[in-house]
Amino acid sequence: MATVDKRSRVAVWLRGDGIEIGALHRPLVAPPEARVTYVDRLPDADLRAHYPELNGMPFAPVTVLGTAEDLSAFGDNSVDFIIANHLLEHLPDPIAGLIEFHRVLRPDGALYMALPDSRVTFDRTRELTSPEHIIDEHRHGTESNRAAHYRDWVVNAENRGADAESRIAELMEMDYSIHFHCWRADTFLEFLLAAEKEAGIEFEIAAFAPPEHPSDDEFILLLLKGKSAAVRLPPRPMPPPSMPTRLRHLPGKALRTLVLEGPRPLLKKSSSYIRRRASRNRG
Repeated sequence: MATVDKRSRVAVWLRGDGIEIGALHRPLVAPPEARVTYVDRLPDADLRAHYPELNGMPFAPVTVLGTAEDLSAFGDNSVDFIIANHLLEHLPDPIAGLIEFHRVLRPDGALYMALPDSRVTFDRTRELTSPEHIIDEHRHGTESNRAAHYRDWVVNAENRGADAESRIAELMEMDYSIHFHCWRADTFLEFLLAAEKEAGIEFEIAAFAPPEHPSDDEFILLLLKGKSAAVRLPPRPMPPPSMPTRLRHLPGKALRTLVLEGPRPLLKKSSSYIRRRASRNRG
């Protein structure tokens, strides 16, 4: 699970009136200057039926029905920000989602996306999605590969064996929202550049936060609509990452050495200190 600290650091870019799509039980804690409208493809009761594993958890209050690929409830250049956490991997055609995000965002509007790093999730044994695969589906439609995506999910994420075919049919009948695509940060950036070129849209990366500890399962991107000749800065400075507890107790000089030169000089000094103590004890 990603730290709240990491999500909040990047969220300082958000202000004005915006939307969060598919928040379910884990809406982003937005800063006070950001006013969020919640969008989902189903009303609350249907969402709870679709996700029985989330039974009993509070959901973000959905007030607008829509999907990432269809935000027709919103006009062109009408929102200041879009939050799409753990969403793009669920879209059969994520390029269509990016096009719709680009349409409704105002110039310089912010797109906040947290995406799962496949190495830290149930996708770890699945093949990473190539940009070429997504572009081909965007051009020719996703329906012909739909069953193959569900089969990959059932066999490699759910680890089903003998009952795989019946499980595939069940999930397809439900239109269950699986992870159609798998990325790491580097492969997602490859996809993003290819998608921009394919769709004729422009985003600029303003902030990036990678996984920060072994159980942190996501990386975060903050994109701004359009390109700018000048550097665009957040409305207020981004706070620094929280320092691991062990590092907080290092003396200032040692911490500076660790940051600038890495751990080797400190380890050498520690080894020398231990040898000196051992020599004095023997004497």
